[in-house]
Amino acid sequence: MGALIVLRGNSGSGKSTVARALARELGAVWVEQDYFRRVVLGETGNYTPLSIELIEHTAALALAAGRTVVMDGIFNAGTYSETFRRLRDGHDGASLFYAYDLTFEQTLARHQTRAHKVADFGEHDMRGWFHGWNPLDGIPETRITVEESLEDTLRRVLADLGLV
Repeated sequence: MGALIVLRGNSGSGKSTVARALARELGAVWVEQDYFRRVVLGETGNYTPLSIELIEHTAALALAAGRTVVMDGIFNAGTYSETFRRLRDGHDGASLFYAYDLTFEQTLARHQTRAHKVADFGEHDMRGWFHGWNPLDGIPETRITVEESLEDTLRRVLADLGLV
């Protein structure tokens, strides 16, 4: 039986790095919000109903097949809370929700270590996307803080799954 693992956070927080490592470690399906929106659908700008539905159906299909799913993205709470409640309630496995709780300055500093992303967008764009702490409605989330390393976060998620 698969698990649902959701990593949310502002741009530059570190969620994709953790998601990539978890997907590799667990042999999981990785549902990356930006990939589905920008690459698969060719979207820019705000979320569209099509991208939200595609992301949800992809995750639900993988969970129904018994796969573990790691999802990462900004996943604005106002837009995605209902989606995540349906995914959580629609399968029998574990559902774990994590959200980065970092300041804008901390996300910007992390972003500046990623040369391939710095070329795509910068501080001005990130300020427009930044939401601060943006908890999901009706879904408890575990906070990831600036003090936690990639290894700490990976270890915590694996422990929450009962794997360490």
